[in-house]
Amino acid sequence: MRYRRPFEENVAPIDLQLLVTENELMTKSDILPPDLEKTLAAVGERLHSGRSVKAELPAVLAHMFALPAASISQADPAIATAANLTRWRPKPAWYDKLFWLHLSDREQLLRLPDLRYLFIFHRDGRMREAALQRITGALESPFLFAAVAMRLNDWAQPVRVAAFACAKRCFPLTSAEVIANAAASLVLHQDSWGRWGVERQAMEETLARPDVAEELARILCEGQTGPVSRIFRLVLKNSSMDPHLPQLAADARQPWVRAVAVQAIVDMRAAWLVGREWQWIDKSMGRRTRTPKFDFRDIKLSIDQAGVIRAAASDPSPIVRRAALTAVIQHWDGSREAQELALMLRSDPSPSVRERAAFILSRISESVAPHDRLGIPSR
Repeated sequence: MRYRRPFEENVAPIDLQLLVTENELMTKSDILPPDLEKTLAAVGERLHSGRSVKAELPAVLAHMFALPAASISQADPAIATAANLTRWRPKPAWYDKLFWLHLSDREQLLRLPDLRYLFIFHRDGRMREAALQRITGALESPFLFAAVAMRLNDWAQPVRVAAFACAKRCFPLTSAEVIANAAASLVLHQDSWGRWGVERQAMEETLARPDVAEELARILCEGQTGPVSRIFRLVLKNSSMDPHLPQLAADARQPWVRAVAVQAIVDMRAAWLVGREWQWIDKSMGRRTRTPKFDFRDIKLSIDQAGVIRAAASDPSPIVRRAALTAVIQHWDGSREAQELALMLRSDPSPSVRERAAFILSRISESVAPHDRLGIPSR
């Protein structure tokens, strides 16, 4: 199958300029640590001249494996540029062949098995494919896992096939800690991956592992900064997270994570954002707006919903207390438990919590008022 470069596709000139600008920004020194950039440059020089990179390779891999998985999209072009992983190499002059053995990139890969980890980032699709075909066993770091996962969405179809086969071999052997640390970043971008099809199965099966779900729950519980609640919603696509919902509702450090867990438990339904859709405001005036679009799945697990709501009503965060009263409005209409929680929170410091408590009490009083007017004693 013929490999086409991305620039061979139908892209407007302005898009090409933007792509070049983005790649230039991504290759700044603040993307890669100075030590890694220096060793990559040394490798690039030797690859360009056809000399063995055996001496430089261990340092490159040590620095590269230490990169955070979240940097994969920016590190990909930066590594390729710094290491001069180009698809075109100059042919050696005849007199150069007299003094040393000139090695092509493919010959380097055959001589140095560990070069496969660097050549995942090669700009030549044939080299990426060959590198992925040679990767076996457990993946050692979240960054390496993210690199293989990203190739499931590679623009070259043969590379995607090789990445899928690599994932089938390596993902089941990779530790839950490595997978969870990488997945926490990858799930934010997977819905924008438009090329993968059956390859998605490799990630779905991996995230369905109970040990991976347990490790993800730990990460979500401990996360204090960043888009933790967005990650939580996305990993809720998989039912393997359901047993950890009570723990997340009670112990997650971010209030939004606790609130999402409470909502999922009360509704017995997981929801996650899948995009946006147009919604009419006034058809006659042609006014419309884009609103979030969610997908859902039912949660089939026995959970003490009432206990979760009561605990959430006493949560230190108004975000979680508000989620508790929203759940009461939706599911405990007019009940004694609803009245008790509303009375407890009617003087809450948060205006949004007070408003919900007042709404619950007003609905209860409205349901009692007709009986009073008719002289029917309350029970």
